[in-house]
Amino acid sequence: MNPGLNPSPESLGKSGGLGTRPTSLRMAARARDLLLALLCFLPPLYVPRGLPTLHSLTDGKWLILVFLAVSYVSLVALAHALAPPAAGRRPAFWSRLLIASAAGLAAVRILSALCSREPRFALQASLPWLAVIALFGAIVWQTYSAVLIRKLITILVSAGALIGAIALLQHAGLDPLARLFRYRQPGTLRTGVYVTLGNPEYLGGYLAPLALVALGLALSAASTTARLTALAATALILLPAILTGSRGAFLGLLAGGAILAGGAILTLTRQSPRRRLLALGAVIGIAAVVLFALIRIPENHPASLLRRRLREIANPYSQSIRGRIVFDLIALEMVARRPLLGVGPGMYSIDFSNVLLDFLRNDPGVALQVLAREMNGTIAEHAHNDWLEIWAETGTLGLAAWLWLLALWATGLLSSLTNLSEPSGRYLTLALAAAVTAILVNALFNFPLHEPARAVVFWLLLALGNGGTVTSFPQSPGKDDSLSWEMR
Repeated sequence: MNPGLNPSPESLGKSGGLGTRPTSLRMAARARDLLLALLCFLPPLYVPRGLPTLHSLTDGKWLILVFLAVSYVSLVALAHALAPPAAGRRPAFWSRLLIASAAGLAAVRILSALCSREPRFALQASLPWLAVIALFGAIVWQTYSAVLIRKLITILVSAGALIGAIALLQHAGLDPLARLFRYRQPGTLRTGVYVTLGNPEYLGGYLAPLALVALGLALSAASTTARLTALAATALILLPAILTGSRGAFLGLLAGGAILAGGAILTLTRQSPRRRLLALGAVIGIAAVVLFALIRIPENHPASLLRRRLREIANPYSQSIRGRIVFDLIALEMVARRPLLGVGPGMYSIDFSNVLLDFLRNDPGVALQVLAREMNGTIAEHAHNDWLEIWAETGTLGLAAWLWLLALWATGLLSSLTNLSEPSGRYLTLALAAAVTAILVNALFNFPLHEPARAVVFWLLLALGNGGTVTSFPQSPGKDDSLSWEMR
């Protein structure tokens, strides 16, 4: 937090504590901390009364996310204006570089929107991304204590565990939201597990990274009670994520799990060989159990949905895979037409029909004709591949800015891992890296960055895993009774 809100220990010693600080700054600090907690809970949990459509549900979540993000950024800016940080307590160079990269990404999106054929619509479609990028920059601008990072991660995991518990009740036919949230539409969803996210694919993509973060909390727990609680949360989050049948979420889970397991084993090499062998055995055992479950579950069992959908990946004639191939081809065609700045944020859905019709006229392949009939006049709002959608909508400049931001983040995180000697800090940092990786892998098959509940998880985890931040993990546990932090 801004040193005007949370002074350094030196200034505390001179002024006698927080009681001498301006009341307005203390209130701003509490309000900002509350906003950060609400950002973890409200986007995934919000649901309107009555019979919502998926669009109205998603739009409502975006509205809440943008409002909370803008409020948070405004409070950080206000605190900075009221009490600017001393020269020695400003963000470190690495954090400033990361913030500048995020600002560059936002600038490219604005430029792409202004140069699109529908600049007003594209600018409006850019607002959610601009809000979460600003939120990311504001969080990176802060310095975190290890205790605060753990508290924020615990809030995220708690929200995921609550949603996971509701999902399990839904799967068992005991839907606690039945009267409030009647989203069931026979024949439109492959499973009834969707909770407040409205779609099983969204739910799986939301829960999978949080399962890895919960496991990181368990590995870094200081007590048996905390470890068991975190493991219980991991189970509550992981099981419904698998029951959704989301292939992208599962593949992301595998990729992130490999990073977390590999990093944990390397961490244990600094300790005893016995612990290293136990950890390696645990990883192999968990992998064997998952593989056995996927193979041996009866075909008519609800939990076999994921296995059936994984088989479809090798079948390009299945409706799901065929559709994704065509969506990707249309995105690449948009890149070819406007390679530098793209068609504009949000314009993929607007230009989709025109590009598909051009494809049908120039190359009337059977797959395209079948897809056109199946869509029956509807449009694809997203490419089901965030990487390609970013490229198609913001061009090569936008993709380069995106890759540069991720490369900086990964470099800083790897650097911080080499500087962290305390195991609990390494485990938690590895869990953040694993969760971000899971979302990015899922983004190859879906659009988590364009859906509010999953997008806020991604940007919060990216900010908390900032390489300039995680180096603040102390070598020994400390105490902190508030969601408060100081500026560098």
